[in-house]
Amino acid sequence: MADVITVPRDSSLQLRLVVGTNPETGAPIVNSKSFGSIKSAALDQDVYDAANALVGLQKYTVDEIRLEKESQLTE
Repeated sequence: MADVITVPRDSSLQLRLVVGTNPETGAPIVNSKSFGSIKSAALDQDVYDAANALVGLQKYTVDEIRLEKESQLTE
């Protein structure tokens, strides 16, 4: 059995924004905006700082910032 190698791939940044409130339940309505092609070598702090800069340009308030990292498994 060969050793498995993990190869990092580009990730995506997702801003989850509160765009309103459900009138029936009072629950927040959340939409997401995604930004792809985040380089795997990017530091988490740098991505977070960039996300906060993008948050400042949004019309709605941010609920959550997500970084979805992808990897390829190979032998």
